Amino acid sequence: MMRLSTLTIALAGSLLMWAAQPPLALGWIGWIAPVPWLWLVRQDSLVGRRPYLVLWFAAFVFWMAALHWLRLPHPAVYLGWFALSAYLAVYVPLFVGLSRVAVHRMRAPLWFAAPVAWTGLELARAHVMTGFMMGSLAHTQANWPLVIQISDLVGEYGVDFVMILFAASITSIAVPPRHPLALVPAILVLAATLLYGRSRLSGAGDPPAAPPPSVRIALIQGNSLADWKADAAKQQQIMSEYLELSQQAVAKAALLDNRPIDLLVWPETMFRSPLVTFDSEIKTTDESRRRNEEFAAAGPRNLAQLVNTLGVPVLVGVDRINYLTDPGQNTLPEYHAYNSSVLVDRDGKILGTYDKFHLVMFGEYVPFSNWLPFLKRISSITGTAEAGAGPIALEVDGVFYAPSICYETVIPHVIRHQVAALDAAGERPDVLVNLTNDAWYWGSSELDMHLACDVFRAVETRTPLVIAANGGISAWIDRHGQIRAQSGRLQQDVILADVELNRPGSPTVYVRTGDWFAGLCLTCCALLAIIGWRSRRVSQ
Repeated sequence: MMRLSTLTIALAGSLLMWAAQPPLALGWIGWIAPVPWLWLVRQDSLVGRRPYLVLWFAAFVFWMAALHWLRLPHPAVYLGWFALSAYLAVYVPLFVGLSRVAVHRMRAPLWFAAPVAWTGLELARAHVMTGFMMGSLAHTQANWPLVIQISDLVGEYGVDFVMILFAASITSIAVPPRHPLALVPAILVLAATLLYGRSRLSGAGDPPAAPPPSVRIALIQGNSLADWKADAAKQQQIMSEYLELSQQAVAKAALLDNRPIDLLVWPETMFRSPLVTFDSEIKTTDESRRRNEEFAAAGPRNLAQLVNTLGVPVLVGVDRINYLTDPGQNTLPEYHAYNSSVLVDRDGKILGTYDKFHLVMFGEYVPFSNWLPFLKRISSITGTAEAGAGPIALEVDGVFYAPSICYETVIPHVIRHQVAALDAAGERPDVLVNLTNDAWYWGSSELDMHLACDVFRAVETRTPLVIAANGGISAWIDRHGQIRAQSGRLQQDVILADVELNRPGSPTVYVRTGDWFAGLCLTCCALLAIIGWRSRRVSQ
C-alpha cells in the first residue's frame, strides 16, 4: 500500500506535467506541476522496495503520453517512441535523487537545491544523444512573453530555474515541516523576472535608433503528405501546389499595399528538383561528362524558372547531392546527400546554399554507420543524409538571413552557436528562417511543441524568426518571442510577414556567454552525484 502511495504521487506529477504541455497547454499548471515530485524530495525516506524505479515508470508514462506523435511517421518509429520515452524518464529519478542528496545530506534548502538539479539535468538533456528539448517545462510559458524575456540572459534554462524555484517554495510551505520563509526567494526572483520582462517588452535597454527597417517575407505552407518516396507524379504535384500558392502570395502583396515581397520561402525539401554536383576527381568519358553536366544543370535551371515566374527572390528547401563516382556506370554510385536550402536572387542566380548540420537520429541518419557499414542497411525514415559544414548567412539585397532546417531550432545551443559564429564573422543575421516539414506528424501536438522551441530561439538571440512549415505551423515570431502571425495546421496557407530587421548593437548575453549558468548547475549535479555515491558506499 505504501509503495502504491509513492506511485500515486509520482503519477500525479506526471499528470500535471502532461496537462501543462500541448495539446491541453495549460501553462499556469506548469508552475505547480513539479510539486508532487518535490514532495518526494522532502520526505525523510522514499517508501517502497524500488522507489526510483517507480519514479522512472511514472516519468515514462508522462513521456509516452507527451510524445505520442513520435509513432506517426512510420510503424518502425514505435520502437523509437518507446526508447526515447524510456531514456527521458531517467531524468526524473535523477532529479529526485540529486535533490535529496542536497536537501538531506548537504542541508541545502529545497528552494535552492531543486532548481539547480533540474536546470543542470536540462542542460544534459540538451546534449546527450544529440539532444532532445521538446516538452521542456519552460516551453509551457511560450505564450507568456512577460515570463520568458530572461532567456536572452541565460537561455530557456533560466525560465526552468524560476519555475522550479517557485514550485519548490510552494512545496516547502505546504508540506510539513513547513518553512514559510521559503516563499521569500520565490517572490524576489519572480518579481525580478517579471520586471525584467516588462522592461524588455517596453524596449528599455535597446540601443537608441530610428525605427528599424523591415522586409516583407512570404511564408508558403502547402499540405503535402510527407512520404512521397520516388513517385514522380506526386513530386510534380507538390511543385505545382507550391508554385500556385507562391503566385497567390505575390498577388496578395500587390492587392494589400503594392509593396513587393523581399523574400519568398518554401519549407524543407519542397523544391523537388535536386541540386546535383560532381566531384572533380570523377573520371568520365566525353559522353558521360555531357550527360552529367545536363543532369547538374537541371536544378539551377528550374530554380531560375521559378524566380522568373514569381519575380521575387526565393529561399527553398531542396535535396543536394554531391556524387563521388559516376552515376552513369553499372555500379551503384557513391555520393553525399544533404538536406539543404538554397537562396536565389531575382535574376535567377544562386547566392548560396545551407546544408543542415544537426541531423535527427534515425530520421536522417543511422548512428555509427560510418564505423559499422552493415548498419546502413537499416534505412532512416527520410534517407541517409550527411551533416553540413555549419552555419551560414545568406545575403540578398543587403539583408542577412540565417536558415535552419526542421529540428535544429529545438536545441538552444545549436541556434546560439549559429548566431554567435555568424556575428563573429561580421554576418550577424537580421532574420532567422526555419524551413521544416512537419506533415510527418499529422497536425498533432508536435507542431505546438516545435513552435514553442522557436519562440525561445527568437528571445534568446533577440532576432525575429520566421517558419515555413509543410503541413503547419508556419509562423512569424518577433524578437520578443511574440507570435505575430501563424497558420492553421494541415491546410494550405500564405503568411505575409513584415519583419523588423535585427537592431544594431551587441548580441545578447546568452549568445555571447552561452550556457555558463546551466553549466554551473550541471557541475553541481555532478558533485551531488559523487557525494551521494560516496555516502551510499559508506553506509553499506
